[in-house]
Amino acid sequence: MIATKILKQRESLPVFSYRQEIIDAIKKENLLVIIGETGSGKTTQIPQYILEGFENCRLIGVTQPRRIAAITVATRVSEEHGTRLGEDVGYSIRFDDCTSSKTRLRYMTDGVLLREATLDTQLEQYDIIIVDEAHERTVETDVLFGLLKATHRLRPELKILIMSATLNVEKFSDFFNGCPIFFIPGRTFNVNINHHRDAKISSLKSTYVQRAVETALYVHTQESPGDVLVFLTGQNEIDKACRDLIAREKDLDYRTDVKYADEVRGMVVYPIYSTLETMEQKAIFDDPPRYTRKIVFATNIAQTSVTIPGIKYVVDSGFVKQKSYDPTTGMDALLVVPISQAAATQRAGRAGRTAPGKAFRLYSRESFEKLDEETVPEIQRSSLLSTVLSLKKMEIKDILNFEFIDPPDPLLVKNALRQLFLLGAIDNEGKLTSLGDEMSIFPLSPFLSRALIASARQFGCSKEVMTIVSLLSVEEVFISPRTEKKQTEADERRKEFYHPSGDHLTLLNLFEAYQDNGHSREWCRDRYLNHRTLSTAKNIRDQLRELMIKHNIPLISCRKKNSHNDEREKKKRKLNYLDAKYDSIKILESFSTAYYINIAKRHSHRPVFYHYASARSPGNEYVDANSSLLALHISPVSALFPENRVVKMDDLDWVMYHNMLYTNKALMKVVSRVNLEWVEEKLKLFKELENARLDGSSVAKESEDKIVENDSEKNDAKNKEVIEENERKNQRLEAIEAARQRALNRRTVNE
Repeated sequence: MIATKILKQRESLPVFSYRQEIIDAIKKENLLVIIGETGSGKTTQIPQYILEGFENCRLIGVTQPRRIAAITVATRVSEEHGTRLGEDVGYSIRFDDCTSSKTRLRYMTDGVLLREATLDTQLEQYDIIIVDEAHERTVETDVLFGLLKATHRLRPELKILIMSATLNVEKFSDFFNGCPIFFIPGRTFNVNINHHRDAKISSLKSTYVQRAVETALYVHTQESPGDVLVFLTGQNEIDKACRDLIAREKDLDYRTDVKYADEVRGMVVYPIYSTLETMEQKAIFDDPPRYTRKIVFATNIAQTSVTIPGIKYVVDSGFVKQKSYDPTTGMDALLVVPISQAAATQRAGRAGRTAPGKAFRLYSRESFEKLDEETVPEIQRSSLLSTVLSLKKMEIKDILNFEFIDPPDPLLVKNALRQLFLLGAIDNEGKLTSLGDEMSIFPLSPFLSRALIASARQFGCSKEVMTIVSLLSVEEVFISPRTEKKQTEADERRKEFYHPSGDHLTLLNLFEAYQDNGHSREWCRDRYLNHRTLSTAKNIRDQLRELMIKHNIPLISCRKKNSHNDEREKKKRKLNYLDAKYDSIKILESFSTAYYINIAKRHSHRPVFYHYASARSPGNEYVDANSSLLALHISPVSALFPENRVVKMDDLDWVMYHNMLYTNKALMKVVSRVNLEWVEEKLKLFKELENARLDGSSVAKESEDKIVENDSEKNDAKNKEVIEENERKNQRLEAIEAARQRALNRRTVNE
């Protein structure tokens, strides 16, 4: 019965009509781009068609940009395939591998495949690799494109499929040697798009939340039944919008104010953002009570990652909160910026998944036409520290000339090389060191892997540092409630864990208490802690422990010998004094081996700090040209924030921080005291930067000197290539349009 139902569902998907054509195309082509509109079934079905149509295929790898997608899709496909998850079909994400020797179809994050490539650049175990959701253009996806193109030159028999939900995929085809494009129509319905008459998006930044609430209320009172999805930018705006709409509804008289009062007699309002508790997220997917309209305020998570059933109306604010990395300051900026035309189209499409719908854009048509066509790829606005370390591990010498589909700013690459040198991961010629090789073992930020290795090799506290590193590898542990009263209570409960030295030992304090209380969900809830996040951190800690054992890296605790879990000890821990139990100095010194790059000095008269990436020695000897005098503030949730009163500001001189984020001012996140004497010797490395050739240019130059070519012949050949490439591109564009038209004709006939 269940199998029959699943089969009917599979056969009802648009992709099913093209099953044999897809198999034939994959058999014929080793490089192929597949366009599948949202809802076409490409992610779950095409890998199964390959399983069924390629009997001798050993292993099929399918990459996803998000962990949750890899898990949920693998779970669904294993159910459809009639096997237990982890057997024929499985998944691999960071710190969680659900596969076996039987697995033939493996869903994974693109980061997992990247890590595999550091050990096997030709990816020998795979016969077919599918890069799904390619339009998302994450850093890992873009690096994968370059690696797969290089791998294909060495293994031309490796089949590579690029799957995207957007129609603008000529760029993918061009990058992969002008490969063919297969077009699958989706099952979307018509969406009527309504623009504001004259609102310019540039003037909406201060009012878009209010206007979004007003538009949602208009839809509720004037439109026929159907749920509403409103796109906003972040938790604070969404929580405010939810409160405002609920308050506005109280003033409604449904008999006179609501046009379809016979069918719409109430509303339920939900928020959705990534840090929302799992149970709260689940309610969003339930059908609302009869005669009740569901209105959901969401971040970009609902644009591509999450599909909410029943949505008939979309309200698009025109904005997104986007993180952008500045290599000159080493700071991430989290800014509200206008979306792209492609993002606006995706948002509107959410209204047409199950029936004809409407999209209400808070901005004018003229503003839409002035938006960027595509979202700026992550690789052009993100730190490339982990990426460059991975490429170095793969023995790619000249990073600046690596073949990216859209090259990042050279400043981003040089900044990553500079930081890797300061961490000791590469030498002054850009070659990977033995320390860098050991750092690449761990699927962590290079800062964290450096601190972990130091804790094991130098300071004898790897068990404690491993715990802190695990907590720094997950989302925010502390929950921010949606009401002011609960937020005040949460702030007070948070202080139970604060440690006088700062946030690194606060995290250790918190995890110790979590362990002592049996990983209790109720205990977490009472203290406004995210149980799911803590559970993930525990799993990461277990995986790190296994990696350290596997690679013979010492697991040592700095627990003091006279420490016992008696009542006196528990009382001390309640007062936040972990020093009585552990050698706190060793733990902080371990982190300082990496975070000496991120240290700041307190201003003598004001409660702000100044970031000295070059923190000068007493003799004023070491100065870094990239140092910044940007004023930095301690995050309000930090144990070192003045109002938290764990420590007096006057007692602080130097601090180190995990990262820096700009919202309305520059905030240091995860901050702890640091003694300048700990890092004095390290600061000398800044001087060595002046003569370093970190980009591998010396190695590349040696290679170039070995090659002698005739310049005129080279130029003639290049010109000929350009002409031929333009001709091929025109032919591809014509083929794409013809394929698109054929698909639409088929669709018309079917309808």
